[in-house]
Amino acid sequence: MTKMKDDLRIQLPLWTIAFCILLMPLTFSLVGLFDLMIHHVDAFFVVKGTVTSFNWGLISIQLFIVSILLLLSFYIAFYRRYRKHNEYNPREKLYLFLFYRPGELLEDDEMLQQVSKNATKKVYILYANALPLLAFLMVFPLHRFVFIMGILLVIIFQNLIFYSEIHQFFSGNYSFGSKGKNTDNDLSKANKSIVQGTAIVSLIIVLLSVGRLAHIQYHSQSIPTQMEACMEEGGTAVIEKSSLWSLTKFTCK
Repeated sequence: MTKMKDDLRIQLPLWTIAFCILLMPLTFSLVGLFDLMIHHVDAFFVVKGTVTSFNWGLISIQLFIVSILLLLSFYIAFYRRYRKHNEYNPREKLYLFLFYRPGELLEDDEMLQQVSKNATKKVYILYANALPLLAFLMVFPLHRFVFIMGILLVIIFQNLIFYSEIHQFFSGNYSFGSKGKNTDNDLSKANKSIVQGTAIVSLIIVLLSVGRLAHIQYHSQSIPTQMEACMEEGGTAVIEKSSLWSLTKFTCK
């Protein structure tokens, strides 16, 4: 049986988790950049007298550059590990582009087939609970980055579940016992944890949504009054979006 440290297929979920974590700041920066491109494109430029230069000081641009460098480093490290795995394990080769069958599915013998089957079952239970929750969250006026983060977190938990199952088997702590009271108790505990976690997350989302709605209501009532006062004083009303999470900001120039 191939040792865990030598078989990339076993470690593949951990690499996927690391990739998802690196994707979080990248997607955050991309969402911010697209928002600026659509709503506040002049933020990309700095005007000093007659000289116009690119605004490299934007947090979204800096975060984007750092994220790209981290991802490139990740791909280099993974590719070296991938080449080493295929060199020392010619019978268990991995392929960079394989869509119909994930590389972490181990079916070398009947025991591994059963372990992979059990892991896949647990992942299915995760998706059966997580996807309706994500769909429910879309009802609330949250920023789209929240949903991107939610999807990435689900993928991370999926790989944690799969790796935990495989790790138990190769560590010698796996049990192939038949379904009974212990299994029912485990499922009952898991269901309770899922319900409690869902309730806590839903409560947090509801509180954040109520705060967001209150913020929208406040701005919708205050900005017209401020604009009217600004125009009466002969000023120029400017409405802009200052950051990714903020609503429209009013200034009088």
